[in-house]
Amino acid sequence: MRSLAAFVMRSRPAAALTAAASAVLFWLLPPFLVVATAIIALIALRRGVLAGAPITVSAGLGAAGLAWLVLGEPWSMLQVLLSCWLPLVLLAATLRATVSLSRTFQVAALLGLLGVAGFYLVMDDPTTRWGAMLSGIRQELANTGSLGSTADRAFLDRLLQLIEGWAPYLPGHIVSAVLLVALSGLLLGRWWQALLFNPGGFGPEIRGLRLGRPLAALTLALFAAALWSGWPPLSNLALVLGTLYTLQGIALVHALAFKLQLSPAWLLVFYLLLVPLLSQAVIALGVADAWADFRNRIGARPGAR
Repeated sequence: MRSLAAFVMRSRPAAALTAAASAVLFWLLPPFLVVATAIIALIALRRGVLAGAPITVSAGLGAAGLAWLVLGEPWSMLQVLLSCWLPLVLLAATLRATVSLSRTFQVAALLGLLGVAGFYLVMDDPTTRWGAMLSGIRQELANTGSLGSTADRAFLDRLLQLIEGWAPYLPGHIVSAVLLVALSGLLLGRWWQALLFNPGGFGPEIRGLRLGRPLAALTLALFAAALWSGWPPLSNLALVLGTLYTLQGIALVHALAFKLQLSPAWLLVFYLLLVPLLSQAVIALGVADAWADFRNRIGARPGAR
């Protein structure tokens, strides 16, 4: 990882080409989008957003050109990069100006809430819009006879019904996914920056991540209101804040593991169980930390340095 970061910082063409190639590889392996985003984050954090803008634009155009050569159309690539890199640039500028991950995550929360609101302003009712789109896909496939067997038609119907069930919550999931890519890329870029220019600086920074009591109170209020009312817009807003508190909960687990000098094997087990079992508990842990302050309440293990 350090060698990749060093190569990226060697020259502008190296950074742009590496980011473009990583972005295109996203279609084969989605985590490469985080790598491409981290490269843009590293450039923005080290050189500044304005100085890094030519590299960002060159990387985006290069990725679109490669996508056109490989996949036959560049627009999907451009849409993905614009949706992830625009918030990333804002967050990188915030982190560079404030030198505070906590402030940066608070700005990310604001961007996420505005993103969900934007869906409803643009689409009015996303559920109806997406429902009509899915019905059109079903009708078009039926008219063209693309699905020959009864089993294929039944599978398609089940798949479309599943997507229709998710439709009310797609704004929250889409915005959460975009924020997750942007923040993951930002954190990876920050880690690379520390490896190259500030060895040992990233650990204390990520372990000290806290989003504050006002945002925690808003998160609790949104979750409670969403459960009580069942109104999808509130659920979508809560989903976005839940994503941020998942990341804070992960940072808190790392802080406690460091304080207690736990074996890295414990963190490996934690990550293996995070998605299937622990995601909701990690969100709750992150929110509760606003008042419980687990970092200071839990003492270091005797004999730990």
